[in-house]
Amino acid sequence: MRRMASNPSVLAMIIVLSALLAAIPAVAADYTLGIFGNANMDDKIDESDIEYVQGIIAGTNEATTLADANYDGKIDELDIIQIEKIIRGDEENLTLETFTIYEKVKVVTVPKPVNRVVVLPISGGEAINCINSSDKVVGVGSGFSEDNNKVIFPYLSQLPTVGKWSDPDVEAIIKLKPDLVISDVRWPDPELLEDKLQGFDIPVVRMGFTYPDFSIQEMIMLGYILDERDRAMEFVDFEEGCLNLIEDRLSTLSEADKPRVYPMYSIYKPGSEGSIVHMLCLKAGGTNVASDLRGGTGGMYPEVDAEWLITANPEIMFQWSSPGGYEVDDISGIKDEWKKIISTPELSNVTAIKDQKVYLLTTAITSRPCWFVSLAYLAKWFHPELFKDLDPQAIHQEYLTRFQGLDYDLKTRGVFVYPPLEES
Repeated sequence: MRRMASNPSVLAMIIVLSALLAAIPAVAADYTLGIFGNANMDDKIDESDIEYVQGIIAGTNEATTLADANYDGKIDELDIIQIEKIIRGDEENLTLETFTIYEKVKVVTVPKPVNRVVVLPISGGEAINCINSSDKVVGVGSGFSEDNNKVIFPYLSQLPTVGKWSDPDVEAIIKLKPDLVISDVRWPDPELLEDKLQGFDIPVVRMGFTYPDFSIQEMIMLGYILDERDRAMEFVDFEEGCLNLIEDRLSTLSEADKPRVYPMYSIYKPGSEGSIVHMLCLKAGGTNVASDLRGGTGGMYPEVDAEWLITANPEIMFQWSSPGGYEVDDISGIKDEWKKIISTPELSNVTAIKDQKVYLLTTAITSRPCWFVSLAYLAKWFHPELFKDLDPQAIHQEYLTRFQGLDYDLKTRGVFVYPPLEES
């Protein structure tokens, strides 16, 4: 049984935050929901998609890829029937365009309904929790049962494991007879998962729930797949409230007002264009000094040397993978990491090092569906005058209480950033 927070101070903080976010006007969605049936290529499937397909058939509208709702290679009345079924929620299958960092777009057809799911990555588990669908999970990657994840996954951590998220035990997956496997956008390679599942009628949907440019549509897709559309939209509304607030305030800035930032996985391994940290950097109102570099996983995590970093001379540095998390209450680990970075002798003249504008975040708030929590911290660090009233911890608390169903008090538990805001 999931427990809800009962701490009065936490509840009061959530009420204040909700009021702040609700005051921000909604903006038009800047993404396309990648489900076949979304004929007019907006952020939902509704009656307007039926009208759009009718226009394609009549020759008055241009054909779109997603107008082929039943994915049979042609656009006709059968696509209208499929869209009507999707709107009602009684479709026999759903065809999706999912994002992967290698193929960019991968098309997968999922038979409906989906009642048995195997989830390999931690981010997928949090997404499942966000839409109240943990009861549909029958197996998980081994990472869920690790000590540092048991606090946030009190239920999922007790389920059967099917090997590592990046190297799963396919035989264990098959034995669980899932209707669907949710995997990461990067690993494992298809030959270790999809290829081995051929002939077993077990589709694999790759979703990250972490990439800022794709996570919202992935969450909505998940709501369609698991028949929790309203809950998915409730989460998206909360997320977009935070994003709209930040975007609205940053809209007043010129390019000259944006700090030059070095977003990094480790000190000599930055994130370039396409990476999570690049997207976070831009959305927080920074300019990524490493954006044009290529190399590493997906070409997004190149390696540089001290000479390059000295020449780039960023004003701010932040690292997205640092010690900490929900099971850690001792700040010494992340503090030591921070000291190591600012004490690097060869970088002593880099502006970010000299000014000690080096910030660390843990993967618990960067590589998860709550990535917008890290965005709130970054926006406040990059532009403190613009975001005096923004409370990233309160956003994080509401996420845990409302969308993870956890009785977890961030004022007394966990380590997620360094330096703490009161010290930065």
